[in-house]
Amino acid sequence: MCAGLMLCVTNFAFAVEGPYGGTPAPIPGTVQAENYDTGGQGVAYNVTSVNGTANNYRPDGVDLEVTTDTGGGHNLGWTAAGQWFKYTVNVTSAGTYAVTFRVAAINAVTDALHISNSSGSNLTGDISVPATGAWQSWTNVTATFTLPAGQQILTFNQDHPGWNINYFSVFPNQGPFGGTPWPVPGTVQAENYDLGGQGVGYNVSSVNGSANGYRSDGVDLEVTTDTGGGDDLGWTANGQWFKYTVNVASAGTYTVGFRVAAPSAVSDALHISNSSGTNLSGPVSAPATGGWQNWTNVSATVTLPAGQQVLTLDQDSGGWNLNYMTFTAGSGGGTGSCVGVSSITVNGTTYTPQWCQEFNGSAGSPDTSVWNFDLGNNNGWGNGEAEVYCGPPGYPNNPSQCPTTFSASTAPVYIDGNGHLVIQPRNVNGTWISGRMNTEGKQNFQYGILEARIQLPDTTNQGLWPAFWSLGSNISTAGWPTCGEADIMENWSPQVHNGAGPSGNNSTIHTAKTGGSGIGARYTFPSGQAANTAFHTYGVVWTQNEMQFFVDNASSPFFTVTPSNLPSGDTWPFNQNIFTLLNVAVGGTLGGSTSGLTNPQPMIVDYVRYYTHP
Repeated sequence: MCAGLMLCVTNFAFAVEGPYGGTPAPIPGTVQAENYDTGGQGVAYNVTSVNGTANNYRPDGVDLEVTTDTGGGHNLGWTAAGQWFKYTVNVTSAGTYAVTFRVAAINAVTDALHISNSSGSNLTGDISVPATGAWQSWTNVTATFTLPAGQQILTFNQDHPGWNINYFSVFPNQGPFGGTPWPVPGTVQAENYDLGGQGVGYNVSSVNGSANGYRSDGVDLEVTTDTGGGDDLGWTANGQWFKYTVNVASAGTYTVGFRVAAPSAVSDALHISNSSGTNLSGPVSAPATGGWQNWTNVSATVTLPAGQQVLTLDQDSGGWNLNYMTFTAGSGGGTGSCVGVSSITVNGTTYTPQWCQEFNGSAGSPDTSVWNFDLGNNNGWGNGEAEVYCGPPGYPNNPSQCPTTFSASTAPVYIDGNGHLVIQPRNVNGTWISGRMNTEGKQNFQYGILEARIQLPDTTNQGLWPAFWSLGSNISTAGWPTCGEADIMENWSPQVHNGAGPSGNNSTIHTAKTGGSGIGARYTFPSGQAANTAFHTYGVVWTQNEMQFFVDNASSPFFTVTPSNLPSGDTWPFNQNIFTLLNVAVGGTLGGSTSGLTNPQPMIVDYVRYYTHP
C-alpha cells in the first residue's frame, strides 16, 4: 500500500505541462478556453474545486460546460479568485497585440481577470467583465498586451468570480490589413478591414463568413460574383462596424462610392465615421438590386483631413452586402443621394426617387465608381462616327489623344463646378475627342421613371449627334439589337435624314426585328422653345410591356409603345434590366459631315434620376 502511494506521488510530481493536442496555439489566432495545457492540477491549472459537466471533451474537464455561444464547443466556468489556467502558445512575431475575451456574466465583475507571462508579470492589466444578464449571454471585452516572438506560456488568472469565458482571440493591434494604409483617392476593398480582431478592427454580433481562406479572421466574408471577383462583406446587422486605416493625399471633400447589393431597399443602411465617432457621410441607403450578388453603386460625400487616419464603416440597418468603397476627389461625381428630390405621380401611381446623379460639387472628373467610359473609335461604333471617346485623366486604357491631366478647358467630359456634367466635343490636332459614359455593371434599372435634364448643343447644322439612351443589360450575351435599345433623347441636324435639330427630340426603340430603323416618334417644342437654349427633361415612364416617352412632363407622353407595336414574330426585350448611357457622337450616320463643325456647343446635363415603380 505504501509503495503504491509513493508511485502515485511520484507520477504527480513529474507530471509534464504541455499544449493541449501537442501543438502550441498559434498567435495571431483564437485560443479556446477549454484547450488549457495538459499536466493537471497545480501544473497546467489550479482550481479550488472541480465542477465541470463536460468531461467528455477531455478527461480533466475541471470547469468545462457546453456553451450555446455562436460556434458551440465548451466554455470555462465556475470561476473563483486565485484559480488559473495555462496555455502554451507560439507567437509569430514580437509586437503589441489586441486580445479579445469572449465572456458572459449575470452581474458586472470588476477586476475579473488578467493574463500573465511565465515570470508572473501582468501583461493585460486588470480586466473587468460587464453584465450580460445570463451565463450564456455573450459579449466581448478587449485589451492590449505586448508579446515576444516564439513559444511561451500565458497564464489566465481569475481574480474575482462570477463570469464565464468561451475563448480569447489575439491579433495584431489595430492597423491596416497588409501593413500599409489604403490610399485616398483610391478604392478600399471591404474585405481589407483593419487588423486587431473583434472589438478592435471590427465589431460583429456573430461570425458567419464562408471565405476565411482570404484571411484567418474572415468574419463575414464571402466570395462575390461581382465584376473583378474577390470577396464581399455580408451578414450586415445594426450596430456592427469595421475599421479601415487610410492615408488621405490632401485635405478636402471626397465622393465615396459604395458598391452594394440588397434584395430589398434598406433605408439608413450605413454611414462612415471618423476616430472621434463623428458621422462624416450622413445616412446612406442601399437600393433594391433584387439579389445578394446583384450590384449597384450609391454615393455620399465626406470631408477628410490630410494624412493617416481611421475610418469606420458603421452598419445601421441590416440586409445588404458591400464589395468596396471608392474615394474620388471632389463631390462632383454625383452624390447618389436623392435627398430633396420629390416623388413623381403619373396617372395615380407615385414613383419614388432612388438613384440621383446631381453632379454637384467642385469642378473635376465624373465619378468612375458610378460611370464607365467607352473608349476610342471602335471602327466608328457601327455608325461611321468620327470621334475618339475619352475617359477622365488616368482612366485605364485611355487613348493617346485624351488629356492626361484635368482641366475644364481641355477635358471632353467633366463636372463644371456649377452642378452640371459637361460633354464637350473638341478637335485636338485634327482628331475629334468626346465622351460616352454608361452605368453597365454598376447600376441597373427595371421599371420606373428614368429621366435626365439636359441642354443640348446646337444641331442646326450637321456634325453632332447627342443622345441619352439605354441598352439591355444582357447585351454581352444577347447582342444588339436583340438586347433592346431605347433612345430617350436623340437629336441630329435637319440636314441629315430630316432630323429635328434644336426644334425637337426623337425617341426610338430598337428590337431584334426592327433593327437600326426601330420604331419611334418625334416631339416638337412649343413656339419659342428650343433644345439648345434651355434645359429640358427627357424621360421614359416604364412599366411591364409599356414605355411612355416624354419631354418635360411625365404625365403627357408624346410616344407610347407596347409589344403590340412590334412586327410579327418580334420579341419585346424591355421586361428586363437595362443600363443608361450619355454621349455626344461626332459625324456618323446621323451626325453627318464634320467639315463645317467648329467650336461646337457642349451637351450640359443637370441631373440623371431614376424613380422606382411601386
